[in-house]
Amino acid sequence: MFSSLLMLKQYFKRLNTTPPTNISKANKRADILGGVCIFLCLVLFVQSVKLLCFSGIPNIQIHVINMLLHVGFFSSAFFLSKLGFFILARWLLILTYISYLITAILLWKINLNIQFYFLLGMFTSLYFFHQHETKQVWITLWVFCGLFIYFQNEVFVSRAAEGWQVGLINVNTWTLSISCFLLAIWIREQMSRSWRHMQMTEQKTRQLLQKVIPSHIASYLMSAPHLNIDSYISEHSFTSIIFIDFTQFTPYSRQTSDKNLVMFLHRIYSIFDTIAEEHQITKIKTNGDQYIAAVGLENRSLSAYETSQRCCEFALAISRKFALEADVNIGIKMGIASGNAISGIIGQTKPTFDVWGNTMNLASRLESSATNSEIQVCQQSMLYSMQNYQFCSGLVLPLKGLGQVIVYKLLGAK
Repeated sequence: MFSSLLMLKQYFKRLNTTPPTNISKANKRADILGGVCIFLCLVLFVQSVKLLCFSGIPNIQIHVINMLLHVGFFSSAFFLSKLGFFILARWLLILTYISYLITAILLWKINLNIQFYFLLGMFTSLYFFHQHETKQVWITLWVFCGLFIYFQNEVFVSRAAEGWQVGLINVNTWTLSISCFLLAIWIREQMSRSWRHMQMTEQKTRQLLQKVIPSHIASYLMSAPHLNIDSYISEHSFTSIIFIDFTQFTPYSRQTSDKNLVMFLHRIYSIFDTIAEEHQITKIKTNGDQYIAAVGLENRSLSAYETSQRCCEFALAISRKFALEADVNIGIKMGIASGNAISGIIGQTKPTFDVWGNTMNLASRLESSATNSEIQVCQQSMLYSMQNYQFCSGLVLPLKGLGQVIVYKLLGAK
């Protein structure tokens, strides 16, 4: 008996130390079921103690044995739920609950209003079923409702002396049972609406996160119980990074309004995003008139050749599309670098996805030193892409912070 008190203490300790937002839906239902099991064990324990304090109760030993037996079943349901056998624990709990109420009514043979616990079981069982388990909910509700009507009539009608009393009892019994049944159905429908709303909200949140940050990091942030920076900072042995910048952007910004400037960037960046999605390119961020993307951050199965060539193809597609879409006197220039990098999320209140490393710095310097309509690449990118793409002869250029670097210009596909 005292073990049930210990289980209750451990149960509430767990609820107090574990944030509810970090518990999965299945674990939440298991915790609810486990809590109900412990509560029923305590109720039966207190009731058995009270029985022992009274004398003159007929067959008191049978009552105590009945209570102890059902305490064992409730405890078994509790441990089954903790072990992950939720469905088995759920049905064991419901059947044990029904069994105890029936045996208690039959053993006492007097009206103790025990039959009203069937109505309580109708509302409690609503939280044991998944939103798709509609059939199981209906069966459970009908069973509880039918048992209440049957035992309510058995207890009161048999003791009624007058016919009009029997009629009133029947009317009140059916009215109460049907009202509770309809109320339980209404509560279930409200729960289903809340579930659907939560699912839609979660789906929208996931889609929004996947648009802002890479999908694998978005999935981690949606499922991780705690944000640990070491878990979502990744090292990439080989990736290709591209910087895209506009030329003649400053003169254009002076000639147009701020709103038109922002609308222009939104339209062009939306085109870049579409092309990046078609080529499976990961967008890193935009920085004013600078667009930064990479290949190889999400798909680690890509080889060095594939990442470099896919980045070159993306750059050429951007160049072709921009020539058709740009209706102002603005050009673009790009820089591509290949090598190792580190990506991840930094910050707590407003976490931001970014990429760091020498490859990132090299791509930035290649873009800065390029002229209008040029696509400059590093030597590694050229070597991995020369089989399918054309490059001009390498030039040695001084790049800020990097010294003398051999630079190649991407001309097009072979």
